[in-house]
Amino acid sequence: MKRRAEQIEAELLRNMETHRCAVAEEDYERIAPKIDLLQRLAEAERSLFAVFDMNKKNYLLESPEQKRLFGSSNIDREGKYNSDSTYRNIHPDDFAFVLETDLLIYRFYSQLQPAEKRNYKLIYDFRVKDTDGFYRRYMHQSIILELDKNGKAWLSLVITDLLPEKAGNYQPQRRLINIKNGKLYLFTDDENNSPGLLTKREKEILHLISRGYDSKSISDKLFISVNTVNNHRQNILRKTRTENTTQAVLYCKRLGII
Repeated sequence: MKRRAEQIEAELLRNMETHRCAVAEEDYERIAPKIDLLQRLAEAERSLFAVFDMNKKNYLLESPEQKRLFGSSNIDREGKYNSDSTYRNIHPDDFAFVLETDLLIYRFYSQLQPAEKRNYKLIYDFRVKDTDGFYRRYMHQSIILELDKNGKAWLSLVITDLLPEKAGNYQPQRRLINIKNGKLYLFTDDENNSPGLLTKREKEILHLISRGYDSKSISDKLFISVNTVNNHRQNILRKTRTENTTQAVLYCKRLGII
């Protein structure tokens, strides 16, 4: 496993070092207002925001919490991409999963036509060591924000959320969603093997919960007993590893399950 992780990391490093974007200073000036807007959003929201520049191999934007968790720079003293800065706080058991996900995503985007690259959102979760020394599970959502003039990925936006404590010790999950058609890609086998996969009925009930329906209203609408609804609710919490249905709704929306 360790050797495999080292091989994946080496390939990722090669990809990062050889990824060059056709951008100039005027391109950075053009996107500056967008970065400023995201900066204000980062200050207003509790989520962690970051914009990664695949041309300069560094962050154009990092919220304070993002810096605290992942470090403030990915460039070493020689000007080379420093993967340790990105991955140093990831739980050892999730390390290979994160590396593999990043590599598969890089390959996937490299094969897409330019017009399609901004249609996808990657969502995955893994454990990161916090400043108090404890590992907590975070969910990352990533999209391509800007392309260069040749249609190559230039800027990516990453939004990170802290997941409930109950999610701390479970196998990580990942989804690649086409935001245009809602379909899942690349990790469909993961979905079938995921311990958090909800049944069609559970998704239906969780969707109704997200619209404000209580158990009695759901029971009446679906022509099932309240006891059956409550059993489904407990199964939803167990599968999503959340403490209440509010957290479950947020978690499943982030994963694109509902």
